[in-house]
Amino acid sequence: MAIYPGGEQVDAAQNALERHAVSSADGRCLSCGIVGPCAQREAAVLVFMRTLRLPSRQPGATRPELIGARLVGSPSLFSVR
Repeated sequence: MAIYPGGEQVDAAQNALERHAVSSADGRCLSCGIVGPCAQREAAVLVFMRTLRLPSRQPGATRPELIGARLVGSPSLFSVR
């Protein structure tokens, strides 16, 4: 089993990024409601920067449907139905 530096901090930072996504519709934090990235999100980003790791992405976290975004084109071979 591999052990990565900052494992617990990275897990906490990942959770913070998922909770504090910035909405595509109005540019506000989905959790705090303030404009732009909030302090919690900025702190989480710093953890990833310092550990030289990338966060996992959660598709749709910024709620793009609020600005009328939709899937364009034919479904991918790998798309889940």
